[in-house]
Amino acid sequence: MPGKIPDRRVAISAAINTPSATTLMDGDVKFIVFRPDGGVDAAGTEVRVIAKVSRSMGIDATGKAAMVSAGDSWVIRSMSYPYKVGPIDDQSRMLLLQPEQDGFTLAPGRYVVVVRGMGYDFTIAGTITDPNQCVERINAANGAFYSPCPPPRR
Repeated sequence: MPGKIPDRRVAISAAINTPSATTLMDGDVKFIVFRPDGGVDAAGTEVRVIAKVSRSMGIDATGKAAMVSAGDSWVIRSMSYPYKVGPIDDQSRMLLLQPEQDGFTLAPGRYVVVVRGMGYDFTIAGTITDPNQCVERINAANGAFYSPCPPPRR
């Protein structure tokens, strides 16, 4: 992903308007990270949620509040999943990222692997059911505010 990924203390990133270029068919993923500088510092290495902005509230031409589709808009959330980082034998410039818990899989949705502030975007294919993968935006005079999507009506 272009630019530096915001620190996890930032609840919601600026909007991302490009779709993910990488789609994986299964959420049982491990990552091999090559660090040409030889740095294998695990600090700041994480897998974070990128949520779809499902709809946005703004003011229409008549001055009334209106909910509209947010189009292809996404934001990086502060939520992350526990992945442990370790060296790869005889490969001093490579790291292996794998789930801390055996059998853990990522649910369908969009994610970013963050290594030293750089992000690598990917999507897990399937029907999205994780509520963390969806937010709504309210556009106000003093900025944009985000909230979780409401649960589906039954």
